[in-house]
Amino acid sequence: MLSESNFRFTLLEDAKFPGLESKQVKELFYKWGFTDHLYVKRFIYDQYLQEYDIDKFLLHLFNNNPHIKVLSKSDQWGTLGKVTLVEKEETAHSVTNLQFFDRLRIVRENGDIVKSLDEYYEGFLVADELRKCLLMPEFETFDYFSKEDRKEFIFHVFKALCLGGRLCQYEDSIQDYLLATKLVYKDLITVTRDPATKQLRVASLVFKINHVESTVSPLFPSEHPQNFCYVSIDPLKRHCNVFYHSSDQYY
Repeated sequence: MLSESNFRFTLLEDAKFPGLESKQVKELFYKWGFTDHLYVKRFIYDQYLQEYDIDKFLLHLFNNNPHIKVLSKSDQWGTLGKVTLVEKEETAHSVTNLQFFDRLRIVRENGDIVKSLDEYYEGFLVADELRKCLLMPEFETFDYFSKEDRKEFIFHVFKALCLGGRLCQYEDSIQDYLLATKLVYKDLITVTRDPATKQLRVASLVFKINHVESTVSPLFPSEHPQNFCYVSIDPLKRHCNVFYHSSDQYY
């Protein structure tokens, strides 16, 4: 049963994202083509969130929210207007460190990614074993990550950064991808220590937003795997982050 009251959201204009705001990540995002097409914003909300209220929570977050900007086909920022439906999928969030990526046996001892012959797959230039692992199920490296592994939010972040934005310069070494993934992931999730097991665990709920029904602008200017929107919710601190990237063209 849904609660009757509406969720109210307030933009935290002075919210800090140390990883995303770091000089190193800014330089990498410029190199990877994310600059001017990606943002993270944090909102606080006014009431306790029950699991059965997630759909209503997301609807109220996006509906007539002037702070949630979306990119149009003319490469201009706009708003959604009235939102009547939000389609989402929940991501997994069990990972608390980069050991998750130790299985990536596609790098040399110095950290360089093993190269391969150039080919195109669904619009992406695949020139190394990393992108085969991320994109192409016909290769054995794809199996380094299971179907369940690929639901992990940290995998979503890693894949998005590796594939890049509208004009991306790929890295020869995997280290920058891992570093940026760690910093962005830490900005977007909350980690606590389980009082019973003393183990770290992710307290956040994270949803990938696939589609919204809106009156003014669509969520994305076109369908493309690198157009994405995630909402991470910290139910303890009562805040949520909107992590958005979009482009009308990719090169």
